[in-house]
Amino acid sequence: MKFPSFKGRRAKGAADGGFDDDPPPFEEQEDEPEAVREPLGAPVATADRKGGIGGVLLGPLGQGLVLLLLIGGLGALGFWLASNGAATASKRALLTPRATFSFLPPAQQQQQAAPPPAATPAPAEPQTASPPPAPAAPAPQAATPQAPSQAPSQPPQAAPAPAPAPTPAPRRQVALAHDPALVENTPYGLLPKIGAEGQQPWRAYAHAFPAAEQRPRIALIINGLGLSGAATEAAIQDLPAPVTLAFTPYAGRLGEWISMARAAGHEVLLSMPMEPTGFPQSDPGPHTLLTSLSPVENLDRMEWAMGRFTGYVGVVDFLGSRFTTDERALLPVLKAVKERGLMFVDSKSSSSSLAAQIAGSIDLPHAVNTRFIDNEASRGYIDKSLEELERVARRGGSAVGIGYAYPVTLERVKAWAATLPGKGLVLAPITATTTRQAPRG
Repeated sequence: MKFPSFKGRRAKGAADGGFDDDPPPFEEQEDEPEAVREPLGAPVATADRKGGIGGVLLGPLGQGLVLLLLIGGLGALGFWLASNGAATASKRALLTPRATFSFLPPAQQQQQAAPPPAATPAPAEPQTASPPPAPAAPAPQAATPQAPSQAPSQPPQAAPAPAPAPTPAPRRQVALAHDPALVENTPYGLLPKIGAEGQQPWRAYAHAFPAAEQRPRIALIINGLGLSGAATEAAIQDLPAPVTLAFTPYAGRLGEWISMARAAGHEVLLSMPMEPTGFPQSDPGPHTLLTSLSPVENLDRMEWAMGRFTGYVGVVDFLGSRFTTDERALLPVLKAVKERGLMFVDSKSSSSSLAAQIAGSIDLPHAVNTRFIDNEASRGYIDKSLEELERVARRGGSAVGIGYAYPVTLERVKAWAATLPGKGLVLAPITATTTRQAPRG
């Protein structure tokens, strides 16, 4: 049976510019000759279906070659690992970053770094025959433990017995830990309290100061510490011990900072945020004492701040230019300070402050700021402010200055303090300037 064919029509279309490979709409073809058809299941030549090298690769010979290549590659890899694996592991270990931390106390670390026991000087046991009382133990001087850079680089030779350790300076005699008898446990933490036998925290934590000292005295307070780690550490380490340090309750690491400060001989104050005249544009923080709050709310905020750390001798107001002029708001706060055995420092943020007047009326130990020494953080301004404190101290016997931990402030105070003995003046802790309303014992 045959179907009509259109081959002639297709050829013509190609000749007319059509595309030879475009299939015609319909093309009838003759039946395939029967002789071309192969019986079902008849074998077909490999070259006809696979063709060329592909058939060879899939044959037994090709499979053998692939297997040989695979075995050879695995053998080469095993040989390389056996010969170079250890070196590679060592190189990787050397390139791996690592750090070693020592958790031993400093004394034990120095013991391990010291020369062998045979060359180590005998322990100075006899010098501990009359140790000072534990609460008043002074912090060790920086020269007592020898720094690694100062350690002898050569083995010790036959030498006389080591000299006795230097006696710590008495100016660092300050209780380093809070007295358990002078704190009470509250929801806000440990708050100061007067002891069962009448001990007051402001006296217990006071820096040693000669009661017979007759020279005019000047107390300096560095306020707002704790928020800047670098500034706080510089104030603790660089300033003379009689300089008083005031810490904000918003700071972190307060326990660490207070321990460092008191170990260095500094008295410590709590810097209490109080409402300024520009509030809320000027906002000392979420726990600020406000004239708009009830006495209960303000005392609640103050107890939160007091519970942030221990060991302070008293409270100094921070930015309290409005709060310290409001008797209704201020009186309950100052009464609470007195009931806890603390002193109060009136920063005189406002010339109209009532804090000193109210403190005197309730026999609260207090001191009053003479002037801020760095309202302008410049060398000239600070030097003039310190000279003014000298004049006030000579006239009235004492003066108080408040500054902040600006680098220029710390530098000028340190240099100025060294000149005071030659001027007949003495740098004193804040507790040494309290008024006659609370005479020191």
